[in-house]
Amino acid sequence: MIKGAIFDMDGTVLDSMYLWIDIGPRFLEHIGVKTDIDIKTETKTMLFKEMNEYFNNHGLINMSLEEFTDTANAMVEEGYYNDVLVKPGVKEFLEELKKRNIPITLATATDRHLLEAALKRNGIFEYFDKIFTCNEIGCDKKTTKIYDAANEYLGIPKSETYIFEDTLTPISTLSKTDYKVVGVYDKWSSKNSDQIKPLVSFYTDNLSSLNIDEF
Repeated sequence: MIKGAIFDMDGTVLDSMYLWIDIGPRFLEHIGVKTDIDIKTETKTMLFKEMNEYFNNHGLINMSLEEFTDTANAMVEEGYYNDVLVKPGVKEFLEELKKRNIPITLATATDRHLLEAALKRNGIFEYFDKIFTCNEIGCDKKTTKIYDAANEYLGIPKSETYIFEDTLTPISTLSKTDYKVVGVYDKWSSKNSDQIKPLVSFYTDNLSSLNIDEF
């Protein structure tokens, strides 16, 4: 039985992954740096810390992690403030969880000012009892650290906590724990759907199609 929920944001709650696709080469283009290195391939799975170190080590930039993060965030800011929309079925599903008094948290790699702008504009900010960000926790999603922090807040056994995610890396990691995982289809991670499905308790392309009584 579901007693608590932890949601990823980009690709799960919001249709926002397009803002981050190929962020490495787009970042260099944004600041006017050209290179012969295949940046798209090299940075495909990198998070900001890794990407910043890679660019600095290859002499492409001379930036602190804070400066790098601020510049990258500025590139996607307009999207979060004005464009990205909540995915179909999300609001209805969150409403159903609230009706059942199931606590809801958010665990995301996106910085707080961006997520708050998008969630509030889409009218779903108030559904989340608490929000956790990788930057504030000091982690990435290659470990369970951010989900464990959210679960500690919920105070619920992992076996009764459902985590909603769209991408393979965190789902693969979570599948080795006692958490229950729901895979959420997103077009940007759809190439991994066949790998994701065996790892999750449920897989859906629309959260409102899920029957909470089956959890």
